[in-house]
Amino acid sequence: MLFLSSQMSPKILAATLLIVGLVIGIAIGYFIGMGAAPAAPGATATVTETTTVVTTTTVAGPAKPQTITVEIWTIGPDPPSEYRFKNFEIAADMLNSWLEAMGANVRVEIKGEFYVRPVEWGEYKNKFYLAAKAGKEPHIYLTGHEDIGFLAENGYIIPLDDFIKEYWDVVYYDVIPTLWDAVKYKGKIWGVPQDTEVRPLYFRKDALRALGWSEEEIEEFPKKIEAGEITLYDILEIAKEAKDKGLVKRGLVHRVKEGYDYFQFYLGFGGRLWDPEAGKMVFTKSAWKKTLQWFHDAVWKYEVIIPTQFSGDWDKDFHGPFTKGEALFCSGGSWHKGEWIEKGLLSEDEFKKNIGFALHPAGEPGKKPVTLSHPLVYTITKRAEKEGLAKICFMLITLITDPHLNSFHAIKSAHLAILFSQIEDSRYTKDWFLHDVAYMLKYTTFIPNHPKWGDYSRIVFTILKAVETDKTFTPDKAFETLLSEIQRTLGDAVIIEE
Repeated sequence: MLFLSSQMSPKILAATLLIVGLVIGIAIGYFIGMGAAPAAPGATATVTETTTVVTTTTVAGPAKPQTITVEIWTIGPDPPSEYRFKNFEIAADMLNSWLEAMGANVRVEIKGEFYVRPVEWGEYKNKFYLAAKAGKEPHIYLTGHEDIGFLAENGYIIPLDDFIKEYWDVVYYDVIPTLWDAVKYKGKIWGVPQDTEVRPLYFRKDALRALGWSEEEIEEFPKKIEAGEITLYDILEIAKEAKDKGLVKRGLVHRVKEGYDYFQFYLGFGGRLWDPEAGKMVFTKSAWKKTLQWFHDAVWKYEVIIPTQFSGDWDKDFHGPFTKGEALFCSGGSWHKGEWIEKGLLSEDEFKKNIGFALHPAGEPGKKPVTLSHPLVYTITKRAEKEGLAKICFMLITLITDPHLNSFHAIKSAHLAILFSQIEDSRYTKDWFLHDVAYMLKYTTFIPNHPKWGDYSRIVFTILKAVETDKTFTPDKAFETLLSEIQRTLGDAVIIEE
C-alpha cells in the first residue's frame, strides 16, 4: 500500500530507500541461514531463432515472497496508547510497499500484542519474564526505562550503541538529549525512547469557582504552585474546604494501583531517588518522614483521600469521581487527558472550561514543585539477536521514530514529544494541551535505572497503602518499617541519607 508512505516525514522516506536495500541484504542472509534464500523475480525471455520463427520461453514466474516475522509486545495500559503497536504495522506496510516496488521477494510481517487494562504493568512484565525464560519472548519489547538495568543484567536485551551510531544521522540526532540518559546503563544505551510524559496535579475550575475564586485567581493558581507559593499542605486545606462545603465528595484522588506517581510527594519534600555518580538509589529520611505524615494527614486528619484509594477501581475511584466533578484534585498523568476524551468522560470543550493542571506543589516553603516522567522505551531482545533479526528490528524502530508517526501516538494519548522536529509537526502544534503542559519537563525527574528499583517501589507502595488503610499505623511506625524493609531488602544498593 504505497499510500502509507505519505505518512512518513521526507527524511524518513529518504532513509527508507537505504533501509529497504539493507533489509533485502539482511533477508537473503537470514533465509540462507535457514537453508532457503528468497527467490529473485521471474522474467519472460523472447529468443529470435530465424527471421520466420520466434520462440517465447517463460522463465520461472515471480515466486511467492518469503516472510520475516517480527514479534512485538507493547502496553498502554491506557487504550489511547494503541499507536505504540499500530505504528509498527504502518511502518511494515510502508516498508513492504517499497520491497514490492523494488521486486524483492521478501516481506516483513508484524505479530504481537498491545496490552490494555485489565492487564496492568505487573502482569505485563511477568508475562515477559516467563516468556523469556522459555525462550519465547518477543523480538521487540516495550517497557519502562527503569527496567533497563534489570533486563540488561539478566541478559534479556542487547545494547544498541552500534546501531544508533550507524543510523544517528537518520533520526537519532533529533531525540531530545535528556531522554538518552533514561536508557543508559553502565555506559551503554539499551533502548530507544518511545514517548515521555509529565504528571500534573489536575484541578476542577468549576469547584474553585463555587468556592468563590475569581477567574484571575484560578488562572494564577498553577503559577503560584510553580513559584513555590502553594505547598502540598495548602492543597489539603483547599480540598478540605471544598469537601466540607459539600462542593465535592472527595478532595483528592490518586492512582489506585502500584506505580510511581506518589513518589512526586516524596520529591516535593526534598527527597532524592538516585545518585548517578554512585549508581545507587537514595532514601532521604527527612523527606520520607514528611511524606508519610502527609498521606496519613490527608486520609485521617483532613479526610480528603478515602482510606481505600490504593485498592480502588480505576473507573469508580479515579476517572469517574474527577471527570464527574466529584473530586477537586487529581494526581494524574498527562496521558489521562487523552484517555478522558477518548472514553467520552469529558469533551474537549468541557476539559478546557473546567479542568486546570499544575505541577505537584513543593512539600513545604523553600522546596521546589515537581513532576515525574516515565519514558517508555523499545528494547531488542536476545531472542532477536539469536534468530538474526536484531538489525531488522532496529530498522523498524528507526522507521517509527518519526515525528509524524510518533505524533499520531502523542496526540491520541496525550504524551509529549521525543524529537525536536516532532514539536514542529503539524499535528502536534495543533494540540493546545501538549503545548501548555510542556513547561513541566523543566521540573521533571526520572525513576532510577537500577536492577533493584522494583523492590524499592514495591516496599514503598506496601507501606503507603498501609498508612492510608489503617489509622493506627502511625507515620512514625510507618517510617521505621519502611526504613527497616529498605535496608533489609536492598542493603548497599541504596544510600541512606538524612
